[in-house]
Amino acid sequence: MLAIKLLAVCLALVAADDLSGEKVYRITPVTEQEVIFLKKWLSTLDVDLWSEPSAPRHNVDVRVPTFLIRDFEIVLKKEGLNFEVMIEDVENAIQAQEESNLPNAFAWGFDYEKYNSYSDIVGELRNLARQYPSASTFSVGKTYEKRDMVGLRIGSGDKPAIWIDGGIHAREWISPATVMYFLNKLLTSKSNTVYNILAKYDFYFLPVFNSDGYTYTRSGGRQARFWRKTRKPYGWCNGADPNRNWDHKFGGAGTSSNACSDIYHGPYAFSETCVNNVQRYLKALDARTPIKSYFNVHAYSQLVLTPWSYTTTYPSDYSEIARVAGVFTSALSKRYGTSYRYGPPSRILYAVAGGSIDWTYAVLGVRYSYALELRDKGSYGFLLPASQINPSGEETSDAFLAAIQAMK
Repeated sequence: MLAIKLLAVCLALVAADDLSGEKVYRITPVTEQEVIFLKKWLSTLDVDLWSEPSAPRHNVDVRVPTFLIRDFEIVLKKEGLNFEVMIEDVENAIQAQEESNLPNAFAWGFDYEKYNSYSDIVGELRNLARQYPSASTFSVGKTYEKRDMVGLRIGSGDKPAIWIDGGIHAREWISPATVMYFLNKLLTSKSNTVYNILAKYDFYFLPVFNSDGYTYTRSGGRQARFWRKTRKPYGWCNGADPNRNWDHKFGGAGTSSNACSDIYHGPYAFSETCVNNVQRYLKALDARTPIKSYFNVHAYSQLVLTPWSYTTTYPSDYSEIARVAGVFTSALSKRYGTSYRYGPPSRILYAVAGGSIDWTYAVLGVRYSYALELRDKGSYGFLLPASQINPSGEETSDAFLAAIQAMK
């Protein structure tokens, strides 16, 4: 009898965590009034915003639970909003990503063609440091949940620095995978381009910025797969958005003071342990050797985002920032024809205050500060198959090398 009761409990838990029937909708408002309506309406619903309402003709991607779908579509049609179903069944899409990861999922340790656990990523960084004399690991500190924030430096430590971090938002798995691909390319490639760049710059990689959140997306069940924030508790809710938690225009556009919101900025700037650790490390690094460039790698939308994030006003040296962004997008498109756009988030995505690229640009004076939004444009969203890890790594590596060469 006890065994039957335990089985019933387990089945109930599995059913509660099954996302069968959930859909992801893409809504495209065409007027400012429709944007305003979407902001107000969506804030009242128990939905997962994959991209926020921002401006006319900017897509709004929303994951909608099964029980809301009928009423959700009724309102969309009543308001005359343009929409399409981007992902027909979220559970099926998650299973497809899991299956895409299976060919390499049982390989021992790290594999560059799969989505890896945080412990396996750290293990690979340490393995590379043992294998290559030019590589060494570093730690920026411990996370809220006491994970070591491990990165990899390539170079001697006395040249201008290129900083690249990934996984600041937990659910964006292609980000750490692509960062790992590029750092491996720098260590293994024999090309003259790589040789010349390594002779000029030191590289600092932090593949998984938000390792608490990333680990939760891999081990916390179906609902946890789309977790975005850190894991620090705030009342009834957990976490703040680590890319709204930096001390530049903190609490402004594109943030929320609601601790349950995915864009909760935190109670104060640098309240999130991982963010505070990184900003201190960046300040110390910049004091030793100047930081030439900062890249913050996200997914999805295929964009190169530039300062300023919080306002539509361009910085005074935007023409130079845009020139290098253009080199990046051009180089990226050559291998597979993947099309990226570039510009300030407030103009091509949505306004963001308290973000890392504005802080590195404003506080550290890093002119070449960029946030990347990797593949794709919405067919898979955060559920990009593992088969796209290598193509993403290849094209993004091409773009990194071209852009870094182009910097003055």
